[in-house]
Amino acid sequence: MRYIRYTFFIMMMAFAVSTVNAKPVVAPKGYMFGFIANFSDSVVYLTDIQTVDNVWYDHKTKFLMGRSAYSNQLREYFANTLNQPHRTCIVVFALTRKEIEKKYLKLKKQYTGKYAGRYDVRTLNENEFHFTPIDTSEDDEY
Repeated sequence: MRYIRYTFFIMMMAFAVSTVNAKPVVAPKGYMFGFIANFSDSVVYLTDIQTVDNVWYDHKTKFLMGRSAYSNQLREYFANTLNQPHRTCIVVFALTRKEIEKKYLKLKKQYTGKYAGRYDVRTLNENEFHFTPIDTSEDDEY
């Protein structure tokens, strides 16, 4: 009987912990860059590191809110401006400049270091493409 109570108590605690979500928080500014690839093509693109104002993120996990909307901005830019649909677009986010530069260099090194001859790495500067802030204060998207 004690085992059943103990198991029930543990299950209830696990349920209570899993239902508690951290509230989204807005940062006055955040840093992000984009990575764009088509895995049937050897050309990959990296955007410059950009400062974006009023970025919403999960305070507990430091995870960018509305990340799919930011990657859709990249996808639409490639489909409409460069006429290159069907690209895989990801957005990398950090709260500090030092942290985002570390992530940027790590990703760039993966495509220019060991595999330098296999990929044609191109960069998009901020004049060509710029992320626009997205308000996700009422959205529940993670």
